[in-house]
Formats: sequence, structure tokens, C-alpha cells
Amino acid sequence: MAATGAAPPLTLRIDPALAEAAVERALASGGPMGSEALAGNRRRAEPLYGVVDPAERRAAFGRFALVEFETLGLAEPILRAIAERPTVAGRVRVALVGEARGRHDEGITCEPRGQHLGIRIEASRFGDPGATLAWTRHALGHAEDTLDPAFGFEPGWDEAGRSWVVAAAQARLHRLWDVSVDGRLAATGHLAAEPARRRHRAAIAGDLRGVSEAAIDAVIARLWEEPRPAFHDLLHWAARPIALVHIAAPGEPGLPNPDRCPLCGFAGDDVFPPAASVAVLVQADYPAWRAAHGLCGRCTDRYRFAGQLGGTS
Repeated sequence: MAATGAAPPLTLRIDPALAEAAVERALASGGPMGSEALAGNRRRAEPLYGVVDPAERRAAFGRFALVEFETLGLAEPILRAIAERPTVAGRVRVALVGEARGRHDEGITCEPRGQHLGIRIEASRFGDPGATLAWTRHALGHAEDTLDPAFGFEPGWDEAGRSWVVAAAQARLHRLWDVSVDGRLAATGHLAAEPARRRHRAAIAGDLRGVSEAAIDAVIARLWEEPRPAFHDLLHWAARPIALVHIAAPGEPGLPNPDRCPLCGFAGDDVFPPAASVAVLVQADYPAWRAAHGLCGRCTDRYRFAGQLGGTS
């Protein structure tokens, strides 16, 4: 499947399993012709059931799914999103499109020269062309950033070699980066700004417990409206959210939820201020500790249980 234009041709290579699932979802959703399209698909597929050899039958259905995928125009949102980004469209020659195992597995990756894109997407998205376009636009924003030397993307940043980046910080980095990508999308008119901005604010607020509402607004404005941060900035802010708060809202006294429990040093994303009854017990052992510093779930349970027994150790 090739698309042509001013740039050299782009070839889409669709995994037959994705094509089959996407066609099924698109037809089930009504599609452009509703029941007529579904009936036509079934008529065209009927002869394939007569293929005796199982392997040949599977291969025939795979080829059939690819033809139907193209006939229904299911690739159009992906092609349109790529064409909207000249930096990507001018480089990419082949896009490999396969089925993601879930929303957590979706994404677009590209090799350093940008000539090959790997697109992982859930088949369920193809039931709504608008949703497919919106997802591809956003995912390509991340891919385009990784191709820009000025961004300074570090391949493998989330692998075991960077052990100090815990899972919670990785998730925060993605949330911060998402705000920047969508802010630029909204500026081009390709995204409804207010609903997206509210959604991102709610997500970022969860990372900045203890920070004032005004400071959270300032953080969102910094990421949404100002020039794109470099990747090393995103890494730093994900590891130490308070650093971003101090840049966006100088003088803000709040203390965001830390990455590690201040008592046991355990890395995790469950460090929160405990109940007052637990805080009293902790301060008896650690006078410099304050409730705003938070405790992990394990330490909270230990002190809660110790309180029930009348001690802390």
C-alpha cells in the first residue's frame, strides 16, 4: 500500500492480523456504508472458507483482510497525520503497522534516520476514523521530537541501565511530554485545546500533591504554551517535580509527592501524607519529619499497626 505526493512514496505495511481485526471493528461500528458494507464483506469472504488446507486458508484470509483494509480506507487517518508533519513525511519511506497488546503498548517508534516508522495501535481504534487520526497525530508528535537533534532524545532512557529512573518517574515523564506535544497540536488547530488541557491538568495535579492550584496552572502553562523543553529537562523534572514547580511558579512552597519514602528510602509512587494519628507516631521517632514529606504504604502500615500495639518498633 503506497501513498504518493511531493515527498518520495511512503509504503504502509499492515500486519494481516491487525488488518483483520481492524476491518471487523470498522464494519461492526457501522462504517461508511453500514450494513451494506458488512454484507459485501461477508459475500467476498465466503469462497475462502472452501480452501481445504488450513495454512492456505489462513494466508488467504490474511490477504483478503489487507485488501478490505485498503478498500475501507482505514489507513487514511494514519497517512493524513503523517502528511501533516513535513519533517516526518519528508523522511519516512516505510511504516510498519501492527496491533498493540493494549493501550499501554501503543506508540510510534522510528529509527534514527527516520526512514522507518513502527506503529503499534489497538485495532479497536479503527472503528472511529476521528479517534484514529487524533491518536496518530499525538503519537507522531513524540516520534517527531525524537528525530530532532535539538530535543536530545536518549534512546533506551527507560531501560534497566538507568536504574534511578523508577517506574513512577517514567510515567511522570510521559505525562509531562504529553502536555508539550498536545500544546503544540492545539496551536496548529489539530486538537481542541480546552478539553485536552483540562485532562492534562488533572493528570499533572496528581503528581503535584501539596502544590497550590495556581502553581499547577503555572506548570501546565509552562509545558503547554512555552517552547518545547529538551529531553534532559523532562528527565530532570520527572525525577524531581519540585524543580519544574520552582521554574514555573517561583516561590511556591509546596512539596510534590516524592519518588522515595523519606523513612525507608523505598522507590515507589505510593508516598503520601499519612493520617494525623500515624504522623504523631512518626514524628516521635523522626522529629525533623513532617506529614507533608509523606510515607510509603509499607511504613504507613507499620506505624499504624505499631500504634494499635502501643509502640513504634
